[in-house]
Amino acid sequence: MNSLFELFGLTLSTSIILSFLPALLAICAVTFAMQLTALVLALISLLCAYSFGVVETYGVIGVLSLFLMSYGFNYCKQSGVRWLLGIGIFVVSILFFVHAFPGFNNPLVIESYLVSENAVPFSKHLNFDKLMVAIALMSIVVPRMRASNNKGMSQVLMVSTLVILCGLAGGVVSGLVEWDPKLSPILIGWIVTNLFITCYAEEAFFRGFIQTQMHKAFQHQRYQQALTIVCSGVLFGIVHFPAGAAYTLIATLLGVGCAYGYQKTNNILVPIYIHFVFNLMHFCLFTYPFLASV
Repeated sequence: MNSLFELFGLTLSTSIILSFLPALLAICAVTFAMQLTALVLALISLLCAYSFGVVETYGVIGVLSLFLMSYGFNYCKQSGVRWLLGIGIFVVSILFFVHAFPGFNNPLVIESYLVSENAVPFSKHLNFDKLMVAIALMSIVVPRMRASNNKGMSQVLMVSTLVILCGLAGGVVSGLVEWDPKLSPILIGWIVTNLFITCYAEEAFFRGFIQTQMHKAFQHQRYQQALTIVCSGVLFGIVHFPAGAAYTLIATLLGVGCAYGYQKTNNILVPIYIHFVFNLMHFCLFTYPFLASV
């Protein structure tokens, strides 16, 4: 069960696949508004992950706590209780994101791979903790997705295109990356991990959860929508500050674009795909993850 093999550029084993496949299918389920199916698949994934040592007892407790807090937050009518549950969701999600919550053994599936010749080596873990945040929020907390009107989508398309192009240009100007078009052997594996774990989890949290609460908090402000979009984008940038000032500014710009897309459409898939397109263009067309000299 633990014999390693290569698949789509990822170093996997049967136990890793059995632990993560139901969770990835759960992400597909919430994409098509199949929330109950997603919850069942998440439970199967958690049981498999515990059986194979990907998750230990404390990790199981953390995951179940996150799902229970999400359920209470979504259905409880008492504002004080919802406020406390919201803080709990925020704290646990952040701990999961930075891998500070005990009980997770996220497997290393890409180790020191040179995506670009002049880049720092790229490594990637399959982050079970982050994946659980995506499923919990998408299946319980994030407002149900609705069809977007054509007028709103055309505006989002223009803004998101401008944000993506400016963000990538900013990366070149700041010296983080340079032009480097390529078709990497690990592309398919990278797409699976970046889209279904990174983009879904981060947008479910920053847009579906945090931005929704910001919008409610600013409901009596004159510039409610603008304040919500800017604050959501700035918060997204701030959490990327450890990577440097230039990276923070680019992340802020991307965050504003994703926030605008969500605010205009109320469809969580919109910021997810804006985020993913930016990441995909970075991976395929520029130095990845960034220049070794930075």
